[in-house]
Amino acid sequence: MDAYPPEYVSHNLPLIILSGLGSADSKSQDASQRASYPLLHERGIRITSDIPPVTGSSAEQLLQTFLAADANKGRWNGRHEKGRIGTIGFCVKGVGREYILPPRKADPPPSSPTIRPPPDSPPASSCPAPVLHSPISPLSPGSSTFPDGVMTPQWISKHQELLPSAFVTFFNFTADPNLSSLQDNQVKASVNQLKSVFSSSSYKTRFVAVLCSEKSILEADVDERLTNIRQATRLDSKNSLFFFPPNLSPVETQAFVETVLAALQPACVEYYRELSKHARRKRNRGSVPPPTAPPTFGTSQTLPSQGWNVRYEFKLGVLAEFRQEMDAAGRNYEGAYEGLMGQDVSDTIASWSPRFNEARLLADIIAIRILRCLLWNSQTTSAVQSWENHKARMQDFIDRKGKGSANYGWEAWEARWLQVMAEVIGMADVPVFSVPGIVATDGVKIYAPPERAIPIGVRIRPWELLHHEGYWLNQSTQHTFVRRRLAQEVPEEDRTSPGQSPASQVASKSYTYDTYLCPEPHIESPLPGHNGFDHSAMILKSCKSSVDQFRRRGQGRAVEQLKLQIAREQMRQASWHDAFRTLRALWQELSWRRSGWWELVDEVAWSLRESASHVGDGGSVVSVDWELLNNNFTPRPRWQYNISKCLDGLKSIKSKPAVVLRAGDVASSLSVRFTFLRVEGNVGEPLHYQLVVTSQAHEGSAPVKLSGIGLAFEEILPAVRIEHHTRPAGGLSNAADKVQIQDVALHETSSSADHLSEPSPPSRESQALLVGSADLTFFPGQIKAFTLTSVPRDAGNVKAISCTLSMEEQLFDLAYIVVFGDDQIQASWWTRGKSGLAERRLGHDQSASINILPRPPKIEIQLPNARSEYYTDESVVVDVHIVNNEEEEAEAAIEVRLLGQSEGTPELTWGPASTTKPHGKFALSSSNDRGGQTTHLSRRVIGRLAPAATSAETVSFRAKSNPARFVLEIKILYHLASEPHIPMSRIVTSDLIFMGPFEANYDFSPRLHTDQWPSFFWLEDELTPGLENSLVKSADGIAQTWCLTARPASFATELLTIEAMDVSVLEINGGITVNVRSEEQHGWAELSIGPNEQKEVRFTLDVRKLTLEDRRSASLDLALNIRWRRVHSASELNETSLSVPRLLVPGGEPRVLAVHYQVQGLPALIHLDYVFENPSMHFLTFSLAMEASEAFAFSGPKVTSLQLAPLSRHTVRYNLLPYTKGTWIQPQLKVVDMYFNKLLRISATEGMKSDKKGILIWADADA
Repeated sequence: MDAYPPEYVSHNLPLIILSGLGSADSKSQDASQRASYPLLHERGIRITSDIPPVTGSSAEQLLQTFLAADANKGRWNGRHEKGRIGTIGFCVKGVGREYILPPRKADPPPSSPTIRPPPDSPPASSCPAPVLHSPISPLSPGSSTFPDGVMTPQWISKHQELLPSAFVTFFNFTADPNLSSLQDNQVKASVNQLKSVFSSSSYKTRFVAVLCSEKSILEADVDERLTNIRQATRLDSKNSLFFFPPNLSPVETQAFVETVLAALQPACVEYYRELSKHARRKRNRGSVPPPTAPPTFGTSQTLPSQGWNVRYEFKLGVLAEFRQEMDAAGRNYEGAYEGLMGQDVSDTIASWSPRFNEARLLADIIAIRILRCLLWNSQTTSAVQSWENHKARMQDFIDRKGKGSANYGWEAWEARWLQVMAEVIGMADVPVFSVPGIVATDGVKIYAPPERAIPIGVRIRPWELLHHEGYWLNQSTQHTFVRRRLAQEVPEEDRTSPGQSPASQVASKSYTYDTYLCPEPHIESPLPGHNGFDHSAMILKSCKSSVDQFRRRGQGRAVEQLKLQIAREQMRQASWHDAFRTLRALWQELSWRRSGWWELVDEVAWSLRESASHVGDGGSVVSVDWELLNNNFTPRPRWQYNISKCLDGLKSIKSKPAVVLRAGDVASSLSVRFTFLRVEGNVGEPLHYQLVVTSQAHEGSAPVKLSGIGLAFEEILPAVRIEHHTRPAGGLSNAADKVQIQDVALHETSSSADHLSEPSPPSRESQALLVGSADLTFFPGQIKAFTLTSVPRDAGNVKAISCTLSMEEQLFDLAYIVVFGDDQIQASWWTRGKSGLAERRLGHDQSASINILPRPPKIEIQLPNARSEYYTDESVVVDVHIVNNEEEEAEAAIEVRLLGQSEGTPELTWGPASTTKPHGKFALSSSNDRGGQTTHLSRRVIGRLAPAATSAETVSFRAKSNPARFVLEIKILYHLASEPHIPMSRIVTSDLIFMGPFEANYDFSPRLHTDQWPSFFWLEDELTPGLENSLVKSADGIAQTWCLTARPASFATELLTIEAMDVSVLEINGGITVNVRSEEQHGWAELSIGPNEQKEVRFTLDVRKLTLEDRRSASLDLALNIRWRRVHSASELNETSLSVPRLLVPGGEPRVLAVHYQVQGLPALIHLDYVFENPSMHFLTFSLAMEASEAFAFSGPKVTSLQLAPLSRHTVRYNLLPYTKGTWIQPQLKVVDMYFNKLLRISATEGMKSDKKGILIWADADA
């Protein structure tokens, strides 16, 4: 924006003048002296005071604090920054004791004797006095806008530089009591005199006085004197009269300044609001004021009413900007712009008139101010649309009224308009474009999203979104290129200086070329030997600024493109050193190379080679030629592609360069691939690997002859160096052989690791080096596979680090380093076959790494009797056979561990005791881990084993009762007799799965106890004291019989033999005794049970209460014990215990038992007895009702009642005669407790079943 008047483009802030503060040397120059305003010194209003200014350290500190609050150079936004109090900022200027206000009226026009009045005009004595206007008004003859100018920057300068909204004057407030009265009177007189001057000037500037104290004064005296001054001067103590105490710190001074500015803010805003009201009233009159004097006769015309509306709207916008009301300012600017570009203003101005360019200038200024208002209010998309609208309308206006847009003047304006947009964005400091550091983070955006005011669904074109400054600067650069091209197309006769051209030609140029804010043709494009406009400097400046913006936002490709433009321009200027520095940095970090944009890389490389040749950098020439040899680039005709002669003829190179290049930094003509034949190897065994070098050079280029190839490995393998030899074992190299396989024999040398094998670990300097030779001449498109063999001596992970291709020529040395990464690529291997050379895949993707295992042990461990699964509580015996498959005698020892995650790992023991064996090298040691998770057996020495010999050991343990999973680890430690210093080992693991062999379900049902119940009416004889203890110990309570039916099922996978089963009592609760007996009449016999097979066994439980008075319920915890073994006779007997769910034995509730049996001699008749038991101490009454059935006939009481005494049992018999044979019959006897009205459930006993309806009896005889 440097081409525009600074008054037009600067942001307007309320002006505050500081008078009489600080020394004359420390103050800035008087503002009235810096402004070129008409009649300022002749008719300006002078404001002076005879009181000396306030000086001293406190005064200087106060002055600097006020000046630091100046926000004139702040950002164009409403965010709080330095100098902003509340929501607005101030323009603060310091002056002396004398200040000049601009005159309000211009001088009257002088009478001219040469002008004769018309014959019919009245005499001069009767003519009215001329109407005087402002010196800068279009109505004043001396104004630059007279008679038809719209606006001048002097009007903005008047309000921004000369006419303050607040005038702050400073006076000393003495502490001397002898002089205080005199100085106070002088202050009062000076203040009243200054106020009268401002009042007579008709300016509404707020007058403010600040009294600065020299020393500390009593507060009472200060208040009294201030009150006296305030009453005499009629200054308001809140916003017009301030007291500055002495000896304030910088922080306190800052607070005082903020207080003063905050108090002045309402008055300043009101000052500019009154000016806006005045301008609005003049606009609303609707008539053109009469000029002071009419314009001269001829073509001159006064400013039309539409022009006056433009002027008033512009003034209203500027005054609103003073008040920081940017919304209102934007509306006024838009109204001024529409009026200016309308048909009644701009279209009426002739293109040859100076007013034409003034109108263009004013249109640009209004458009700039509209942009500032929109960005101030965060209307980013609207700002871009306004920018594009002004560009389109201006182009249409120039095409219609001006000299067209197909010339360098229009391109200069477009470039400038783009720069203006970039500068406005920078000054507005749009938050979305803020970059906290040098380089952008992920949260920084390159364009602003549309503002919320845009309706949803409205399509916004991408170029209508606000981009950062670099985007606009880059576009400006492109138009500058077009500007230079169009300027160079200007004919030579038009590029001649006006002093050397005829007048007709000068006049013709003024009508042909648009020189709005740009030079004339002879300066824009001067003839050779003449100085003119420097387009290259403008291009470089714009590009560098754009590069900075793009780099800060992480747009690497745009940065590279701009750097290439910078290098082109520098080469065009023959600035070879600058171009070399730019291209060298660009070439080293090109992302185009990784993206495969070879045409751009090609241009950068050739440009770098040219600049390096001029500056004498041979290393860069070698580096670029090495890359240009790649066939991805388009070959240049008649260019000799020979890397060995790349420096021939370059006399500017003084020393022999040594170049080191790395893969990825350049596109090499030689590519390298490394492959291990296998993914695993062993110590002492040959390790085969292959290095494949492929030439990607241009067809017809000279072959590349390497002096050596270096390979570097991690740790275990030594470095490898392949040297060039013209006659390798495979024969001479031939360009016709597109693929060659060379077997390189390596021999070890005692030299340190080769420097070409970098990067390598520091410890490799002292390791050996393997050296071989091969033909290292590579023709274009040729593939050479070098097969190499090494023998690793240590175990571990081996990785190929890097490969270095080296060239040692007379004029330069070159090393190209390829670092092997962790890329997962399919490994391949070149082999010789019957049909020729072929590449085959290896089936793995770890091509550059291999795992070197220790020497493989050949002792074999066999477990002949290992099973797939075992059972809980089983005795496990594992036989271990050790077979020596080594070719010589070995001395061995065995270790056994049992590993598991379950608690309670079994304890291991060795098998039957064996004869003592010699210890040999392995001493007998004991290692036992008692952590609960592993169990170790002490090391057992096997001794010497001859080749093919076998040794047997036995390990045994008892499995726990819970299912678990363990790992049996058997480790053989041995060494060969010939190599006692090399320990070897073989480890075999076996999974041992332990599962429960049986699971069971249970049924607990009542039975009828045959013993007689005690009588409620019978009492034992008296107890003797000697029998008391024995009676307590014996059980004399009520006895019950129960049946426990167990149904064990086999979960084993093989046939098992059950030797016996019994039930053990674990715990008794409730004061009872229990006697368990099996219902098997003939004892146990061996019982075979297959997989998933279920057996049934019954146990009778005789339960008796300890005392007759005990009515509690009792519970039993039982366990079912199964003694079993596997089917084969050698298997040991095992015992598995299954817990029985807790059994509940009721004690005090009545119950009804159903018992049936066949009548001897009458097989069809069934006796059914219902036994009623009352173990309580209450008399019970039951109602009995037998229901009739179609399945049988019965005899017995159909309906009756039964009364039971306490501790009694009674039997009710029914005789049943079934109608059918081989079916279940179901008698329905309903027993109801008469007292509780509760239905009692009848319990079935032996030989019966029950369901929801009741008991079931099997009828097995004919009716």
